[in-house]
Amino acid sequence: MKMTRLWTLLLLCAVMPAAVGNTGAPGPVPRDVQRELATSVAMDPPDFKAIKDPVERKQAFVNYLRPSYETVAANILTQRSKLEKLKSQLNQGIQLASEQEEWLANMGQQYRLDNLPLNEQGIDQLLVRVDILPPELVLSQAATESGWGTSRMARKLNNFFGHYCFEKGCGVTPYRRNGSGEVKSFESPVMAVQAYMRNVNTHPAYGQVRKMRANMRAEVKPLDAVALARGFNRYSTLGDGYVRKIQGMIRTNQRYWTAAKAD
Repeated sequence: MKMTRLWTLLLLCAVMPAAVGNTGAPGPVPRDVQRELATSVAMDPPDFKAIKDPVERKQAFVNYLRPSYETVAANILTQRSKLEKLKSQLNQGIQLASEQEEWLANMGQQYRLDNLPLNEQGIDQLLVRVDILPPELVLSQAATESGWGTSRMARKLNNFFGHYCFEKGCGVTPYRRNGSGEVKSFESPVMAVQAYMRNVNTHPAYGQVRKMRANMRAEVKPLDAVALARGFNRYSTLGDGYVRKIQGMIRTNQRYWTAAKAD
């Protein structure tokens, strides 16, 4: 697929509303657009379990999942850029057109902000949520939750982040049932990353992550993956132990994140 077509798809996703659930599942972007967007970065997954060298396995994992992260991040940053342009427009005293207000209202629904005011205040509320996370944080969580891609959830369901869903038939019943949920199944890694980002950007459990990120933006600082990881103490029953684990993953695997940034 040519890059011009990929960016067209990203822009389509940026302006379409999406419903959200407790798992942060992607909303009703048309299925054909979802599939083509996923296909644009899709590659056959390596057999991570068959890769015995841990260095080779980790690099293969990062190389496989990073394009999905970058696709989702580009989509979010496109939305964020449009919000910033609308805010600048209002700062200049230019009222929003009806289609701009409609888009803003849809974004409020997509990001779980009920009764969003269609003004600068509403845009500021959205900018706290419509943002990315550093790749090393996202990939560290994916590696932790999927065992560097070796888990059954990752291999069979494209579930790299330990997502569960709570409607009958929404996923697959786990071998060891822990509660009433099912393991969420995704059509592609892109859909899994999209669900993860939607979850972090909307769920009340990660309000501290969003607050820290917004402060970094306000101070014009790079997003600090290790610092942001402190806000994920509710992602796992391990609590603060999970935070330390993710921070350790980020620090000890710098060689893979650095290589990813340099590509």
